[in-house]
Amino acid sequence: MRVQVAAAVLAISVSLASPALAQALFDSGPLPAPRPFPPGRVLVAQAFKLAPADMELWLDGRRIGTSAGPEGSRLALLPPGEWELYLRSSGYESARVRLRVPAAAQVRAKLERRSEAIKFAARGETGMRPKSAAYTPDGKYLILPLMSGRGADLLDARSLAYAGRLTPPESYGKYEGFVESAVLPGQREIWVSQMHTDRIHAFDLDTLAYKDSFRAGGVCPKVIAISPGGSRAYVSNWVSESVTVIDAATRRIVARVPTKTIPRGLAPSPDGAYLYVAGFGNGAVLRIRLEKMALDTFYPPDGGAKRELVLDVPRGRLYATDMDRDSLFAFDLASRAKLAEIRLGPNPNGCALSPDGKLLFACTRGTNGARGYEYPGPDFGELVVIDAETLRVVDRQWGGEQPTGLAVSPDGSRVVFTDFLDHQVEAYDIGVPGSDS
Repeated sequence: MRVQVAAAVLAISVSLASPALAQALFDSGPLPAPRPFPPGRVLVAQAFKLAPADMELWLDGRRIGTSAGPEGSRLALLPPGEWELYLRSSGYESARVRLRVPAAAQVRAKLERRSEAIKFAARGETGMRPKSAAYTPDGKYLILPLMSGRGADLLDARSLAYAGRLTPPESYGKYEGFVESAVLPGQREIWVSQMHTDRIHAFDLDTLAYKDSFRAGGVCPKVIAISPGGSRAYVSNWVSESVTVIDAATRRIVARVPTKTIPRGLAPSPDGAYLYVAGFGNGAVLRIRLEKMALDTFYPPDGGAKRELVLDVPRGRLYATDMDRDSLFAFDLASRAKLAEIRLGPNPNGCALSPDGKLLFACTRGTNGARGYEYPGPDFGELVVIDAETLRVVDRQWGGEQPTGLAVSPDGSRVVFTDFLDHQVEAYDIGVPGSDS
């Protein structure tokens, strides 16, 4: 048997196998041993990145053996040519993938877990490195700021088709680094932060036209949060370690509050009394008393990296993802006690609560690549679903390369997340177990 090595890289989407095929695969009795190809046939060592990692590969009724490859990949010996591989794993929907062997260096494929909570709905392309995701209040568009693009993409919220781009003047756009967005319904505006220029850019919510740009009041602005009445905006500034308070109508900076650690996520209380701040630099959760702009500690430093904050007002809770501890925290707002620390997986990022308060969603980026977070790692990230009442994980689905931004539609029917390194967004329809949805 002669062996060649494939040296090129390819990302391939998979399609669900027919129900008849899936049934036949799972009802075929004891799992057969991998069957070698006839002696003398030329084979290619093809690399795969698979989720789950123990996924079985089948070709023409023959189970293909795999071996461990570099950085978590699996290697399979396949004959050159065009093939359709069948993919299966217990507890997952079977799928198939077409490829030419040798393919580009690594074929990436994931299976969908059988689930009642969420179902894959759509996938859409975006510009380079979509950092966050947000819906417009009417649920018509998705807003996706681009770390390596010149503004924020707009996608049709249902089809995920490209619908336009929010682009500031080229004097700003050429610097890239767009991070987060916020909608101000009262002013009919969309704001987008740009960390490389220390600016906030405003766009008309109805016409999507550019309006103006203004200073964020700190260095490397990230998250924008809007006060309950919409009159003020709060911005976390990464490098200057501060939170800026901005008058939304005049763009005037009302206050700068030093945080003494890198701030990331922000969550204003509905009564306007407090602003909760995620301490990315030390794992603390801070609290700003807005009447006096006084800072205190809601939860002390724990060596982690708190990233995203979500308030659950009916339950009196605050949720926080922590990238260093690979967890989601639940806190009691009244006592400041930690109620739970839920293991999610490597590098949790976005977090959101369904409008009905039943489900809490978070996405994990997966393990960083050997050269850093800007490169694919050995595993895919995941979308994690948590029962908000019991704080138990009820479902998980694989994402792509570094799921980062996450949002739930205003009507609660869909959850979306961005795959940062795949330059795409994925959508899952939500159906709560035991309901008719």
